[in-house]
This record gives sequence, structure tokens and C-alpha cells, in this order.
Amino acid sequence: MVVFTEKELLEKAVKLHGHLGPFLVLGLKMGLKAKEILGEKLERCTVKTVKRKPYLCAVDGIKTIMESEDIFVQEDRGLGARFTGANGQEVEVKIKDDLIEKYAEVPWEKCEEYANEVTQSDDEDLFQ
Repeated sequence: MVVFTEKELLEKAVKLHGHLGPFLVLGLKMGLKAKEILGEKLERCTVKTVKRKPYLCAVDGIKTIMESEDIFVQEDRGLGARFTGANGQEVEVKIKDDLIEKYAEVPWEKCEEYANEVTQSDDEDLFQ
């Protein structure tokens, strides 16, 4: 099994998505947190969010962590995801509402700056 550093995962996510932005990094961090909590391969994910950009950019971040294509999107407010591990265990990871509002309004020219802010944020600053 190949293990990637966070920097390599971020590079992989940017390559998949096409650019660096805060929602891409939020999705990446959500997937990493779920994998850490479950301690196993992630088999399935249901993302609950607004079905438009920039919210949907988080899905590509999650895809970077998932070893499966079983990712579903449900219309909802905010940004959260329910992950199912290989052994059937589940965990829900949700981004704090105030951060979603902040990052949803980011102008294009500030995307990388805010993405770097998310990258440097601790889990307790991001997740509910």
C-alpha cells in the first residue's frame, strides 16, 4: 500500500480538480479525518451540501482520499459527509457553518490564499 504525505495528497487533489481552493482542501481534510477516526479504508461516502460550486469542490478533495468511487451527493445546507469504512463502521464529519459562509464568498483571486489558510488550520478549528 502506498502512503502519501499531506503535501502529496494536496498535489494529487489539485491535479484532479484543476485548481487550489478552500473547498477542495476542506474535502481533503474531511476524508483524512474520517480515515483517521475509522482507522481503515473508506468504502463509501455521502456528501451533504449545496449542489453548486464552490461547495461541490469538496467532493474532489474527498475523492482524493477515497479508494472507491462510491461517493454520493445529497442537497443540504452546509458541508458534511458520512463515511463508511471497509468493516461497515461509519463516521460523520461536518465543517463549522461559519467557515462555510466565509469560504463560499471567496473571490477567485483569493482562492489559493484561503486554501492555504484551511491547510494550516487544526481539525478542532474546522470540524463541528
